[in-house]
Amino acid sequence: MTGDPGKRRLPSSTDVLIVGGGPTGLALSLALTRLGVDHVVVERQHSPSPNSRAAALHARTLESLAAVGVADDLVAAGRPGRAFAARDGDRVLLQTPFDELDTPYPFVLAIPQETTERILDAKLAEVGGHVHRGWSLLDVNEQYPGASALVTDDATGEIRAIRARYVVGCDGLHSVVRQRAGIAFEGHDRPHNFALIEFVMEWDGPEGEISFFFSPAGLAAISHLPGPLYRMVALVEDDTPVPDLAAVQEMLDARGPAAAGARVASLEMVSIWRVRHRLADAFGKGPFFLVGDAAHVHSPVGAQGLNTGIQDAFNLAWKLAAVLDGTAAPALLDSYDGERRPMAQGLLSFTAQLHDVSTMSNPDSIHLRNRMLGVLGELPEFSGWLARRLAQLAITYGGGDGGPSPAIGDRMPPRPGMAEGLGWSIVLPSEAETAAVKESAQRGRVPIAVAVDADLPHAVLVRPDGHVALTAPPAEAADLPERLAAWLNR
Repeated sequence: MTGDPGKRRLPSSTDVLIVGGGPTGLALSLALTRLGVDHVVVERQHSPSPNSRAAALHARTLESLAAVGVADDLVAAGRPGRAFAARDGDRVLLQTPFDELDTPYPFVLAIPQETTERILDAKLAEVGGHVHRGWSLLDVNEQYPGASALVTDDATGEIRAIRARYVVGCDGLHSVVRQRAGIAFEGHDRPHNFALIEFVMEWDGPEGEISFFFSPAGLAAISHLPGPLYRMVALVEDDTPVPDLAAVQEMLDARGPAAAGARVASLEMVSIWRVRHRLADAFGKGPFFLVGDAAHVHSPVGAQGLNTGIQDAFNLAWKLAAVLDGTAAPALLDSYDGERRPMAQGLLSFTAQLHDVSTMSNPDSIHLRNRMLGVLGELPEFSGWLARRLAQLAITYGGGDGGPSPAIGDRMPPRPGMAEGLGWSIVLPSEAETAAVKESAQRGRVPIAVAVDADLPHAVLVRPDGHVALTAPPAEAADLPERLAAWLNR
């Protein structure tokens, strides 16, 4: 028996075992709870880590979290930023505005990961979910038709066995699930060291942007967190000691907003960590799946990591639910790896390019970079593309056939009348027969909401994660519910 009488007893079997109760595990648990999937979450930490590294939520992530009812709470606790800016000292090289994006969240939300975790955890408890904290995964092995896991209560040493149909590793860089599944975790041998610093600063600099300061002394990315706090992520050399207040001030003077009068008043948190780019050979193998840092790790430049992990979770959640309730064939789960791994592979290349561009030290290369960024910054097409790319609104799982947008695999921007939560929707152009489509949708096994967007070139069937599953000409829109059944069991 566990030594804590207030500790909820761990079940011996479940449909889905989630290993890791960080932001990706919590997002996955929230989604599965909303979808009615029986699952268990185990997490070795008793509370969110105060030294969390991520501090930004992008528009696509907030759209997904809105589906589980938590986006408004996060926005209320964060500080919306309307742009990313690349600067050489105080000179703007390139600014990427978010306020023209087609989304309910046209900004990047500055919010510490610890705050994000606490809000997700509170929402999970509110909807009846639970994280079994203080439990560590010892071992997990495939046992057809699922897996058997051994977990231990770190306080008492008690060992429990859990049978699960599926096991999802949300357990980070050193994932036990990934290791036990025998999935390789390859990457390059170019590690980078970053200092993560939270501090109170007196600064008359630009409000409402996340600023990347390029300098031969090293990169410094600065964002204004809620309240008086600022956060800086700075590239540092090997063996750099943990900086004190004077060292942080020197970083700002050498790299950043010196002309705007940046003066450090106090330090709240300082840490240094090493980043290596890594990508799992597969995101799914048998009953095992990998989400977030267990599947991919990359540079923090661009604030993509946490957001990508949460998108992994929402891609996987509805597929697990559909297979477990018999709506879809098990082969649907293969699409998790097929969709998310190529996306992560592209993301690693993208963040590596951002990293290389932002960390140049050769004077000639810096001069050429600054000129190029200045030219690109004058092109609305480029700044719009970069904003969509950073906000993760440009992600597509389609084949890029050049057809009208939104095409199969593209994100469908939220529209009035679409399904609340994690449901299916058909969105119609105005010339489609809405009544006939609604009647057809009511005959299907899967509940489908019907909405209208007059600007659409064709009808679209939208998945629970907001991406287009199928399209049809307006005259054939009533066929989409029947086509969905075949698509789920293809």
